[in-house]
Amino acid sequence: MTHDLAPSSLVGAGGDLVSAPRLDNQATCYAGQQALLAATGHVAEHAGPMPVLALFDHEEVGSMSDRGAFSDLLNTVLERIVLVRGGGRDEFLRALAGSIVASGDMAHATHPNYPDRHEPAHRISVGGGPVLKVNQNLRYATDAEGAGAFALACEQAGVPLQRYVHRADLPCGSTIGPITASRTGLTTVDVGAPQLAMHSARELMGAADVTTYAESLAAFLTPRLSHS
Repeated sequence: MTHDLAPSSLVGAGGDLVSAPRLDNQATCYAGQQALLAATGHVAEHAGPMPVLALFDHEEVGSMSDRGAFSDLLNTVLERIVLVRGGGRDEFLRALAGSIVASGDMAHATHPNYPDRHEPAHRISVGGGPVLKVNQNLRYATDAEGAGAFALACEQAGVPLQRYVHRADLPCGSTIGPITASRTGLTTVDVGAPQLAMHSARELMGAADVTTYAESLAAFLTPRLSHS
């Protein structure tokens, strides 16, 4: 593998771009942590369900490990959380039925040299806000309910929402979203922040997208906490 040893940096005429290795998927890990902190603060003030952040290992090599998305790790940890709070198996199953997951993985922005790789009506811009991802072959887990929940979160956070629909005549990479949905039965929506040069030794994303991504995920957790 090629490893870039240069430090991460802000680039562009106005410093509005982040140039760094491993933005996929450290940007999502950071945004998820910020969202969890915000949601945890909300729980402290308003009693409600417990927000959970799951950061899986081995996603880029198939997730087939004792701590990957295909393992029983998420199910067992969630059940233990319910048990330690005094619930039983029925309470655990009810908690699953009443929960929703935002599966975060970075999204491909439309490359100016290869705009034909995107659906004409679904161009994705760096700096344009979080991306809701849809695939007709369920390579992304997004359905109508999940899409509506994330769109509402973006509206409540006051951030723009971009919608990515993969070209039907091209193969599509996947995320752990479909794995999580099928392993747990949880309603799952695939989302991400736009970037260029995904999986390159050095990747590029909009600096503003780091903030809006975190804000959208925080809003995704918080309304469900206050209205459950």
